[in-house]
Amino acid sequence: MPRPSYDPVANPNFSPDSNISPDPNRNSSFLDPEANNLFGRPGSEYAPAPSLMSRDSTAASMNLAGGTPSLAGTHRDSWGSGVGLTGAEGATNGNRNPGRSGLAHSTVAYESGDRLSTSEEDDEQGHITPAVAAIGAGTAARGFSEKPRWADHESGQGKKNRKWLWAALAALLIVAIGLGVGLGVGLTRNKDSKSLVASAGNENSSSQAPSGTSSVSGSTTATSTSATASATPTTGTQGSLITLEDGSTMTYDNPYGGKWVWDEANPFNNEAQANSWTPALNQNWTWGQDKVFGVNLGGWLVTEPFIVPGLYEKYANGSAGTAIDEYTLSINMGDNLTDALTEHYETFITERDFVEIVAAGLNWVRIPIPFFAIEVWEGEPFLPKVSWEYFLKAIKWARKYGLRINLDLHSVPGSQNGWNHSGRQGSVNWLNGVMGLANAQRSLDYVRTLAQFIAQPEYAPVIQMFGFLNEPNGNAISKGPVASFYIEAHNIIRDITGIGAGNGPMLSMHDGFLGVAAWYGDLAGADRMMLDQHTYMVFQDQPQGTLDTLKTMPCQWWASSTNTTSQQWGPNTAGEWSAAWNDCGKWVNNVGSGSRYDGTYDGYADKVTGSCDYWNDYTQWNASTIEALNHFVSGSMDALQNFFFWTWKIGNSTDAIQQPNPFWHYRLGLEKGWIPKDPRTVAGTCQADGVSMNNFDGTFSNAYVTGGRCWYHCGVRVLFLPLAACFVHQRRLGLHISPPSIYPDGYSYYHARTYIYLSRVYCDHQRG
Repeated sequence: MPRPSYDPVANPNFSPDSNISPDPNRNSSFLDPEANNLFGRPGSEYAPAPSLMSRDSTAASMNLAGGTPSLAGTHRDSWGSGVGLTGAEGATNGNRNPGRSGLAHSTVAYESGDRLSTSEEDDEQGHITPAVAAIGAGTAARGFSEKPRWADHESGQGKKNRKWLWAALAALLIVAIGLGVGLGVGLTRNKDSKSLVASAGNENSSSQAPSGTSSVSGSTTATSTSATASATPTTGTQGSLITLEDGSTMTYDNPYGGKWVWDEANPFNNEAQANSWTPALNQNWTWGQDKVFGVNLGGWLVTEPFIVPGLYEKYANGSAGTAIDEYTLSINMGDNLTDALTEHYETFITERDFVEIVAAGLNWVRIPIPFFAIEVWEGEPFLPKVSWEYFLKAIKWARKYGLRINLDLHSVPGSQNGWNHSGRQGSVNWLNGVMGLANAQRSLDYVRTLAQFIAQPEYAPVIQMFGFLNEPNGNAISKGPVASFYIEAHNIIRDITGIGAGNGPMLSMHDGFLGVAAWYGDLAGADRMMLDQHTYMVFQDQPQGTLDTLKTMPCQWWASSTNTTSQQWGPNTAGEWSAAWNDCGKWVNNVGSGSRYDGTYDGYADKVTGSCDYWNDYTQWNASTIEALNHFVSGSMDALQNFFFWTWKIGNSTDAIQQPNPFWHYRLGLEKGWIPKDPRTVAGTCQADGVSMNNFDGTFSNAYVTGGRCWYHCGVRVLFLPLAACFVHQRRLGLHISPPSIYPDGYSYYHARTYIYLSRVYCDHQRG
């Protein structure tokens, strides 16, 4: 059976326009940012996020008072685009040098005075709402360098003579040796000095609780760092009675040895355990040995028509026309936006779901959130910030039942893929199109904000994975810009968390639908970066045959390649997959788009595979169908090894089939039998099917992928040679050192810069 194609099918009438140029000079209206307000909100003097044009993460730049800098001048280099936009001439406010700052590269970590929150008060667990800036006032005088980590040269320099070149190379060698011997103070000092304090607007309610275990004799509270007397934590195992947050009760029915813990006196107690084979939250997770058995909470904080059809049916028509995504849904809701979405957040996923998830033998949840959980800009119709309050509830519930969280930034400004779950269906305007670079920079601001929140010791034991960008469309954007964004995001996050095991979450990077093999060898030395693949087989020409003959396809397609990825890259997950072996269902392919399987999808009228009537209504399925589908799901689990099923729950519809899309409904499948009751029982499915596994022994070839020591990258030759080779080649071309995306050959410089930066930070860390 051939492997699946990773080419995503374009949205009908909404395909990304490959002819759109990101070059602002090809659109004269783009040259007046003040008139068009392209790089900030109106009145950008109150914008806490750093300007796109400065990309400065130093504390001095976090309090902008001069608005957006001018686009005057011709030298505009940027990490995200061949055009570049960062080198505006002139300074802003007298203290910033546009084009020479390092928002994505600062080694400055926030300290105890830094402002991490916009909430006016803590909730009962001490949760806070993150501020966009996340670095506060009072730090402007620290004197940090504003230069980016790559060397910066003035434009227009001619070729220097050979003597100058050799002198420069000699100087670089001396610098490289100095880095290998004497840079131990960098990240170590920052790491040791920073205090992850969550200010909630009122200093008396700030939280500084550590994440360690709670004992019966003492605990750390949200308002004190000293141990105080505490009652015995409320805890229970199979058959115990749980009091839920809403005051109701239910029986804890977890036959797999789990333990729930909730102590009002110490809300950061991390002793809960999802099941007997999963480490408690206060114990180490070992990649290569412990297995991720997870589900997505899709459709909750990021709505999708096919997951919550009833919500979209209620507001199907309005001033935005047909509701096809959250953008149009929000407009159609009008004045009822806040009430309608709050009711959805309140009821679609509740604490009871978390109890049921651990009872299903699962140990992780992947929680998609939108950028507008943090803020919206003028003209964006989304409901801001409310979904964040429910994410905080999810943290509390996950902690109570021992579930680890994969925080997934599912939608970003401009849409990274043009699909409805990005918030707005249509064209890709992220690292693509006239606003692509600005939207990517804004996305980095949100990545920073989220990283600073989840790095706090109160939350780090629960949020152990951060998917900082869901499904960028690598086929529309191309690999180079996506890879450039990935390393920028990595640098931002690791500047905050520090390097090495125990310093912040694993970072999950999606393969961009280019296939995981396309990334082997890239980002070498990156600290705890794991690959994420979304293994759907239905968004393309439909498989031919019956379900009984196709039930071994997941093993054939993914078993061996998953092990190869573990060997060639390191930790990896299937962040999304489902029980779907065809694309039948309500709005699975967007609202009104039909299905390929029955020929109602655009372009498939002459490619009919069969009727969807039987597959749309699970009540018609017979025992043999359920058995074959169970085998299909078991093979998927065994092949993918570490996974998050998409999705836990599908909402009801007002149509005749009230429970649509059964292939995508884990909870329903668990009840009806096509989802295994115990995910451990799937082990050996692929081997029994006669599929070659290319077995992985559980040991990764590079220590840095799990936060271990990386002595090789601390060698002088690794520090010096890539820089020297890159420097010589660029000087031959008459170029100055610049970000990877504007380097003519693309990836050779990208690799060099990655090695140089990561070698430095690893040396700094290991010398400590």
